Amino acid sequence: MGTDTTTTERPRFVSQIFIRATPEQVWRAITESEFTQRYYYGSTVESDWTPGSTFRYSISGNDAIVGTVVEAEAPRRLVQTFDARWDDDVAADEPSRLTWELEETAPGITKVTTIHDEFPSQTATYHQVSGGMPFILSGLKSLIETGEPLAPREAAATA
Repeated sequence: MGTDTTTTERPRFVSQIFIRATPEQVWRAITESEFTQRYYYGSTVESDWTPGSTFRYSISGNDAIVGTVVEAEAPRRLVQTFDARWDDDVAADEPSRLTWELEETAPGITKVTTIHDEFPSQTATYHQVSGGMPFILSGLKSLIETGEPLAPREAAATA
């Protein structure tokens, strides 16, 4: 996990994790509130996940992230614009892009790669994503593999 500036001057943040689950199980956990509430800072998610559709992550009814589905190839690839709204610093930033790639590397094991790019510079969103995405992916892995979130909702909200 980390910053990749070798192919472009614009910053991007790439994370990878392996999860003992099928791509279909991981896809559901990414796209359904039943799961996101337990690992994605207590957020719900709304979308029909078709290209051109909007999506919305909200926390306690407040927009946290909004955007548009650019590509959706369930259960392998999801590309979405990413307009962060969870605090005033990130709300001032231009939208970026988040890509989820799910690859079954062995039966029942999925490599999850997230590529967060299209930042104009090292914005507040970039800095918060580079700290938050490893926590989100670790929470996703814990939830899918054990049925339990990485941290209680109250602790996850402050991580």
